[in-house]
Amino acid sequence: MCKNIQMCRLILFVHLLLFLFAGFSLAESPVSEEPMFWGVIGKRLDVHKYGSEDSPVLGRVEKGTSVDVYKKGRTWTKISYEESTGYVLTKFVEMVQRKNPFDGPMPGTSKHIAVAHVDADTCFLPEGYRYPIRVSKGSWLSIHTAGDGKVTFPYRREPEDVVMSSANLTLTPFVDWQQAKPGDLLYAFTTFYSTSTTKEGNTGRLYNIDLASKRLSGVLVAPDEVFSFNSVCGPYTAENGYKEAPILSGESKMGFGGGVCQVCSTIYNIVLRIPTVILDMNWHAQAGTAYLPAGFDATVSNTKDMQFRNVLPYTIRIEFQSLDGVMTAFFYRADS
Repeated sequence: MCKNIQMCRLILFVHLLLFLFAGFSLAESPVSEEPMFWGVIGKRLDVHKYGSEDSPVLGRVEKGTSVDVYKKGRTWTKISYEESTGYVLTKFVEMVQRKNPFDGPMPGTSKHIAVAHVDADTCFLPEGYRYPIRVSKGSWLSIHTAGDGKVTFPYRREPEDVVMSSANLTLTPFVDWQQAKPGDLLYAFTTFYSTSTTKEGNTGRLYNIDLASKRLSGVLVAPDEVFSFNSVCGPYTAENGYKEAPILSGESKMGFGGGVCQVCSTIYNIVLRIPTVILDMNWHAQAGTAYLPAGFDATVSNTKDMQFRNVLPYTIRIEFQSLDGVMTAFFYRADS
Protein backbone atom coordinates (compact mmCIF):
# COMPACT_ATOMS: atom_id res chain seq x y z
CA MET A 1 0.00 0.00 0.00
CA CYS A 2 1.36 3.44 -0.95
CA LYS A 3 1.78 5.56 2.19
CA ASN A 4 3.22 8.69 0.49
CA ILE A 5 0.54 10.65 -1.33
CA GLN A 6 2.98 12.31 -3.73
CA MET A 7 4.54 8.94 -4.55
CA CYS A 8 1.06 7.42 -5.16
CA ARG A 9 0.23 10.22 -7.56
CA LEU A 10 3.51 9.74 -9.39
CA ILE A 11 2.93 6.00 -9.75
CA LEU A 12 -0.60 6.55 -11.01
CA PHE A 13 0.64 9.16 -13.48
CA VAL A 14 3.32 6.79 -14.83
CA HIS A 15 0.76 3.98 -15.20
CA LEU A 16 -1.57 6.33 -17.06
CA LEU A 17 1.23 7.35 -19.43
CA LEU A 18 2.10 3.70 -20.08
CA PHE A 19 -1.55 2.90 -20.77
CA LEU A 20 -1.96 5.79 -23.18
CA PHE A 21 1.30 5.00 -24.92
CA ALA A 22 0.31 1.36 -25.32
CA GLY A 23 -3.06 2.38 -26.77
CA PHE A 24 -1.44 4.85 -29.16
CA SER A 25 1.12 2.28 -30.28
CA LEU A 26 -1.58 -0.29 -30.89
CA ALA A 27 -3.65 2.14 -32.96
CA GLU A 28 -0.70 3.14 -35.09
CA SER A 29 0.91 -0.29 -35.46
CA PRO A 30 0.76 -2.13 -38.77
CA VAL A 31 -2.33 -4.29 -39.25
CA SER A 32 -1.93 -7.95 -38.36
CA GLU A 33 -4.92 -9.36 -40.25
CA GLU A 34 -4.42 -10.60 -43.78
CA PRO A 35 -6.61 -8.86 -46.39
CA MET A 36 -8.72 -11.28 -48.43
CA PHE A 37 -9.69 -8.81 -51.16
CA TRP A 38 -8.30 -6.13 -53.44
CA GLY A 39 -9.80 -3.30 -55.46
CA VAL A 40 -9.04 -0.24 -57.57
CA ILE A 41 -9.65 3.35 -56.48
CA GLY A 42 -11.99 5.03 -58.98
CA LYS A 43 -11.18 8.67 -58.15
CA ARG A 44 -8.86 10.64 -55.88
CA LEU A 45 -10.16 10.05 -52.36
CA ASP A 46 -9.61 11.18 -48.81
CA VAL A 47 -8.69 8.29 -46.53
CA HIS A 48 -10.41 8.58 -43.14
CA LYS A 49 -9.29 7.01 -39.89
CA TYR A 50 -12.80 5.65 -39.30
CA GLY A 51 -15.88 5.11 -41.45
CA SER A 52 -17.19 8.64 -40.98
CA GLU A 53 -16.84 11.97 -42.76
CA ASP A 54 -16.17 13.52 -39.34
CA SER A 55 -13.18 11.30 -38.56
CA PRO A 56 -9.60 12.51 -39.12
CA VAL A 57 -8.24 12.43 -42.68
CA LEU A 58 -5.09 10.31 -42.87
CA GLY A 59 -4.21 11.37 -46.41
CA ARG A 60 -5.30 10.81 -49.99
CA VAL A 61 -5.17 7.94 -52.42
CA GLU A 62 -4.99 8.53 -56.16
CA LYS A 63 -7.31 7.28 -58.90
CA GLY A 64 -6.21 3.93 -60.36
CA THR A 65 -4.38 2.80 -57.21
CA SER A 66 -4.72 -0.91 -56.39
CA VAL A 67 -5.40 -1.40 -52.68
CA ASP A 68 -5.94 -4.28 -50.30
CA VAL A 69 -9.54 -4.40 -49.09
CA TYR A 70 -10.41 -5.65 -45.61
CA LYS A 71 -14.12 -4.92 -45.43
CA LYS A 72 -16.66 -3.47 -47.83
CA GLY A 73 -19.85 -1.93 -46.49
CA ARG A 74 -22.62 -0.05 -48.23
CA THR A 75 -21.06 3.32 -47.44
CA TRP A 76 -17.47 2.74 -46.27
CA THR A 77 -14.71 0.34 -47.32
CA LYS A 78 -11.73 -0.47 -45.11
CA ILE A 79 -8.53 -0.47 -47.16
CA SER A 80 -4.78 -0.66 -46.66
CA TYR A 81 -3.18 2.75 -46.38
CA GLU A 82 0.55 3.21 -45.98
CA GLU A 83 1.41 0.72 -43.19
CA SER A 84 -1.97 0.77 -41.50
CA THR A 85 -5.61 0.96 -42.61
CA GLY A 86 -8.20 3.61 -43.34
CA TYR A 87 -11.68 4.06 -44.76
CA VAL A 88 -12.84 5.40 -48.12
CA LEU A 89 -16.27 5.76 -49.69
CA THR A 90 -17.41 2.40 -51.08
CA LYS A 91 -18.94 3.84 -54.23
CA PHE A 92 -15.49 4.85 -55.47
CA VAL A 93 -13.75 1.50 -54.91
CA GLU A 94 -14.04 -0.54 -58.11
CA MET A 95 -13.34 -4.12 -59.17
CA VAL A 96 -13.33 -5.40 -55.58
CA GLN A 97 -12.77 -9.15 -55.59
CA ARG A 98 -11.21 -12.03 -53.72
CA LYS A 99 -7.50 -12.67 -53.84
CA ASN A 100 -8.41 -16.36 -53.68
CA PRO A 101 -11.68 -17.00 -55.57
CA PHE A 102 -12.48 -19.95 -53.29
CA ASP A 103 -12.45 -17.85 -50.11
CA GLY A 104 -16.18 -17.21 -50.10
CA PRO A 105 -18.35 -14.43 -51.53
CA MET A 106 -17.20 -10.90 -52.29
CA PRO A 107 -17.33 -8.36 -49.43
CA GLY A 108 -20.63 -6.58 -48.96
CA THR A 109 -22.71 -9.35 -50.51
CA SER A 110 -25.51 -11.22 -48.80
CA LYS A 111 -25.43 -15.03 -48.95
CA HIS A 112 -28.67 -16.38 -50.35
CA ILE A 113 -29.85 -19.89 -49.55
CA ALA A 114 -32.40 -20.90 -52.21
CA VAL A 115 -34.52 -19.96 -55.18
CA ALA A 116 -38.31 -19.94 -54.84
CA HIS A 117 -40.78 -20.81 -57.59
CA VAL A 118 -43.92 -18.69 -57.31
CA ASP A 119 -46.81 -21.18 -57.49
CA ALA A 120 -49.59 -18.58 -57.43
CA ASP A 121 -49.77 -14.82 -57.83
CA THR A 122 -48.53 -13.19 -54.65
CA CYS A 123 -47.20 -9.85 -53.42
CA PHE A 124 -45.03 -8.08 -50.86
CA LEU A 125 -45.04 -4.57 -49.42
CA PRO A 126 -41.67 -2.84 -48.90
CA GLU A 127 -41.50 -0.58 -45.87
CA GLY A 128 -42.74 2.91 -46.70
CA TYR A 129 -44.52 1.87 -49.92
CA ARG A 130 -48.21 2.63 -50.37
CA TYR A 131 -48.96 -0.24 -52.71
CA PRO A 132 -47.77 -3.87 -52.71
CA ILE A 133 -45.46 -5.25 -55.40
CA ARG A 134 -47.09 -8.04 -57.38
CA VAL A 135 -45.17 -11.19 -58.32
CA SER A 136 -46.71 -13.37 -61.02
CA LYS A 137 -47.21 -17.11 -60.92
CA GLY A 138 -44.28 -18.81 -62.65
CA SER A 139 -41.69 -16.27 -61.49
CA TRP A 140 -38.56 -17.20 -59.57
CA LEU A 141 -37.11 -15.33 -56.58
CA SER A 142 -33.66 -15.66 -55.06
CA ILE A 143 -34.16 -16.04 -51.30
CA HIS A 144 -31.89 -14.64 -48.60
CA THR A 145 -33.54 -16.25 -45.55
CA ALA A 146 -36.54 -18.49 -44.90
CA GLY A 147 -38.42 -19.57 -41.78
CA ASP A 148 -41.64 -19.20 -39.76
CA GLY A 149 -43.74 -19.13 -42.90
CA LYS A 150 -41.84 -16.20 -44.41
CA VAL A 151 -38.96 -15.48 -46.76
CA THR A 152 -36.76 -12.42 -47.15
CA PHE A 153 -34.90 -11.05 -50.16
CA PRO A 154 -33.40 -7.74 -51.33
CA TYR A 155 -35.53 -5.35 -53.35
CA ARG A 156 -33.94 -2.68 -55.53
CA ARG A 157 -31.94 -0.24 -53.34
CA GLU A 158 -33.89 -0.77 -50.13
CA PRO A 159 -31.48 -0.93 -47.16
CA GLU A 160 -33.30 -3.89 -45.59
CA ASP A 161 -34.69 -7.09 -47.08
CA VAL A 162 -38.39 -7.25 -47.82
CA VAL A 163 -40.56 -9.94 -46.23
CA MET A 164 -43.08 -12.13 -48.02
CA SER A 165 -45.22 -15.10 -47.02
CA SER A 166 -43.86 -18.44 -48.24
CA ALA A 167 -47.38 -19.89 -48.64
CA ASN A 168 -47.30 -19.71 -52.45
CA LEU A 169 -43.65 -20.62 -52.89
CA THR A 170 -41.68 -23.81 -53.54
CA LEU A 171 -38.05 -23.50 -52.48
CA THR A 172 -35.06 -25.18 -54.11
CA PRO A 173 -31.94 -24.85 -51.92
CA PHE A 174 -28.60 -24.00 -53.50
CA VAL A 175 -25.91 -26.67 -53.48
CA ASP A 176 -22.38 -25.76 -52.45
CA TRP A 177 -20.01 -26.02 -55.41
CA GLN A 178 -17.96 -28.72 -53.67
CA GLN A 179 -20.96 -31.00 -53.19
CA ALA A 180 -22.76 -30.19 -56.45
CA LYS A 181 -23.59 -33.02 -58.81
CA PRO A 182 -24.49 -32.64 -62.51
CA GLY A 183 -27.75 -30.69 -62.78
CA ASP A 184 -27.58 -29.14 -59.28
CA LEU A 185 -28.33 -25.44 -58.82
CA LEU A 186 -25.29 -23.54 -57.57
CA TYR A 187 -26.82 -20.08 -57.23
CA ALA A 188 -29.49 -17.68 -58.46
CA PHE A 189 -30.08 -13.96 -58.16
CA THR A 190 -33.10 -11.73 -58.76
CA THR A 191 -33.59 -8.09 -59.69
CA PHE A 192 -36.80 -6.19 -60.41
CA TYR A 193 -37.74 -3.96 -63.34
CA SER A 194 -40.62 -1.76 -64.44
CA THR A 195 -43.22 -3.22 -66.81
CA SER A 196 -44.91 0.12 -67.49
CA THR A 197 -45.75 0.68 -71.15
CA THR A 198 -46.53 4.38 -70.63
CA LYS A 199 -42.99 5.30 -69.58
CA GLU A 200 -41.01 6.60 -72.56
CA GLY A 201 -39.05 3.86 -74.27
CA ASN A 202 -39.94 1.15 -71.75
CA THR A 203 -41.64 -1.04 -74.38
CA GLY A 204 -38.29 -1.27 -76.15
CA ARG A 205 -36.56 -1.96 -72.83
CA LEU A 206 -38.91 -4.86 -72.09
CA TYR A 207 -38.25 -6.28 -75.55
CA ASN A 208 -34.47 -6.04 -75.10
CA ILE A 209 -34.60 -7.70 -71.68
CA ASP A 210 -36.57 -10.60 -73.10
CA LEU A 211 -34.19 -10.97 -76.07
CA ALA A 212 -31.05 -11.00 -73.90
CA SER A 213 -32.68 -13.43 -71.45
CA LYS A 214 -33.34 -15.93 -74.24
CA ARG A 215 -29.81 -15.59 -75.63
CA LEU A 216 -28.26 -16.34 -72.26
CA SER A 217 -30.38 -19.38 -71.44
CA GLY A 218 -28.46 -22.61 -71.99
CA VAL A 219 -25.02 -20.98 -72.34
CA LEU A 220 -22.20 -23.27 -71.13
CA VAL A 221 -18.95 -22.06 -69.54
CA ALA A 222 -16.31 -24.80 -69.36
CA PRO A 223 -13.60 -24.99 -66.66
CA ASP A 224 -11.02 -22.20 -67.12
CA GLU A 225 -13.13 -20.72 -69.95
CA VAL A 226 -13.81 -16.99 -70.02
CA PHE A 227 -17.44 -15.92 -70.24
CA SER A 228 -17.97 -12.67 -72.14
CA PHE A 229 -21.42 -11.12 -71.85
CA ASN A 230 -20.95 -9.23 -75.10
CA SER A 231 -19.97 -12.39 -76.96
CA VAL A 232 -23.38 -13.81 -76.12
CA CYS A 233 -25.63 -10.75 -76.24
CA GLY A 234 -23.78 -8.10 -78.29
CA PRO A 235 -23.49 -6.09 -80.38
CA TYR A 236 -26.26 -3.74 -79.27
CA THR A 237 -27.58 -2.70 -82.64
CA ALA A 238 -30.80 -2.80 -84.62
CA GLU A 239 -29.20 -5.38 -86.94
CA ASN A 240 -28.72 -7.69 -83.94
CA GLY A 241 -32.38 -7.43 -83.02
CA TYR A 242 -32.37 -4.73 -80.36
CA LYS A 243 -34.73 -1.80 -80.04
CA GLU A 244 -34.10 1.72 -78.79
CA ALA A 245 -34.74 2.22 -75.09
CA PRO A 246 -33.53 4.38 -72.19
CA ILE A 247 -29.92 3.70 -71.20
CA LEU A 248 -27.78 4.71 -68.21
CA SER A 249 -30.35 3.60 -65.66
CA GLY A 250 -33.43 4.98 -67.36
CA GLU A 251 -32.25 8.52 -68.07
CA SER A 252 -33.61 10.38 -71.10
CA LYS A 253 -30.79 9.25 -73.40
CA MET A 254 -31.89 6.47 -75.75
CA GLY A 255 -29.85 3.72 -77.32
CA PHE A 256 -30.18 0.28 -78.89
CA GLY A 257 -30.14 -2.46 -76.27
CA GLY A 258 -31.30 -0.33 -73.33
CA GLY A 259 -32.22 -2.67 -70.47
CA VAL A 260 -29.58 -5.29 -71.24
CA CYS A 261 -27.34 -3.81 -68.53
CA GLN A 262 -29.78 -4.98 -65.87
CA VAL A 263 -29.62 -8.49 -67.31
CA CYS A 264 -25.83 -8.32 -67.07
CA SER A 265 -25.97 -6.90 -63.53
CA THR A 266 -28.20 -9.76 -62.42
CA ILE A 267 -25.65 -12.31 -63.64
CA TYR A 268 -22.82 -10.27 -62.15
CA ASN A 269 -24.36 -10.66 -58.69
CA ILE A 270 -24.00 -14.43 -58.99
CA VAL A 271 -20.40 -14.00 -60.13
CA LEU A 272 -19.79 -12.09 -56.89
CA ARG A 273 -21.03 -15.02 -54.82
CA ILE A 274 -19.48 -18.17 -56.32
CA PRO A 275 -15.84 -18.98 -57.14
CA THR A 276 -14.93 -16.96 -60.25
CA VAL A 277 -12.28 -14.49 -61.32
CA ILE A 278 -13.62 -11.20 -62.66
CA LEU A 279 -11.61 -10.08 -65.66
CA ASP A 280 -13.64 -7.06 -66.75
CA MET A 281 -16.59 -5.06 -65.45
CA ASN A 282 -17.75 -1.47 -65.45
CA TRP A 283 -20.24 0.50 -63.39
CA HIS A 284 -22.85 2.79 -64.91
CA ALA A 285 -21.53 5.46 -62.50
CA GLN A 286 -20.31 5.58 -58.93
CA ALA A 287 -23.86 6.40 -57.83
CA GLY A 288 -25.10 3.09 -59.23
CA THR A 289 -28.53 2.28 -60.63
CA ALA A 290 -32.11 2.25 -59.40
CA TYR A 291 -32.35 -1.56 -59.26
CA LEU A 292 -29.26 -2.42 -57.17
CA PRO A 293 -27.18 -0.83 -54.39
CA ALA A 294 -24.24 1.26 -55.54
CA GLY A 295 -21.25 -0.87 -56.47
CA PHE A 296 -23.21 -3.96 -57.49
CA ASP A 297 -24.23 -3.14 -61.05
CA ALA A 298 -22.29 -4.00 -64.22
CA THR A 299 -22.92 -2.02 -67.39
CA VAL A 300 -22.22 -3.25 -70.91
CA SER A 301 -22.08 -1.52 -74.29
CA ASN A 302 -20.40 -2.00 -77.63
CA THR A 303 -17.16 -0.88 -75.94
CA LYS A 304 -17.63 -2.21 -72.38
CA ASP A 305 -17.95 -5.84 -71.37
CA MET A 306 -18.44 -8.03 -68.29
CA GLN A 307 -16.13 -11.04 -68.26
CA PHE A 308 -15.33 -13.73 -65.72
CA ARG A 309 -13.29 -16.94 -65.72
CA ASN A 310 -14.87 -20.17 -64.52
CA VAL A 311 -12.40 -21.56 -61.96
CA LEU A 312 -14.67 -24.43 -60.91
CA PRO A 313 -13.61 -27.96 -61.90
CA TYR A 314 -16.73 -28.46 -64.02
CA THR A 315 -18.86 -26.70 -66.62
CA ILE A 316 -21.42 -24.08 -65.58
CA ARG A 317 -24.79 -23.80 -67.35
CA ILE A 318 -26.50 -20.40 -67.31
CA GLU A 319 -30.26 -20.02 -67.41
CA PHE A 320 -32.28 -16.82 -67.29
CA GLN A 321 -35.92 -15.87 -66.86
CA SER A 322 -37.62 -12.47 -67.15
CA LEU A 323 -41.33 -12.41 -66.32
CA ASP A 324 -43.61 -9.51 -65.42
CA GLY A 325 -40.98 -7.34 -63.76
CA VAL A 326 -38.94 -10.09 -62.12
CA MET A 327 -35.69 -11.31 -63.69
CA THR A 328 -33.65 -14.15 -62.26
CA ALA A 329 -30.34 -15.62 -63.38
CA PHE A 330 -29.36 -19.22 -62.54
CA PHE A 331 -25.99 -20.99 -62.50
CA TYR A 332 -26.12 -24.79 -62.61
CA ARG A 333 -23.49 -27.45 -62.67
CA ALA A 334 -23.89 -28.69 -66.21
CA ASP A 335 -25.14 -32.21 -66.85
CA SER A 336 -21.85 -33.21 -68.46
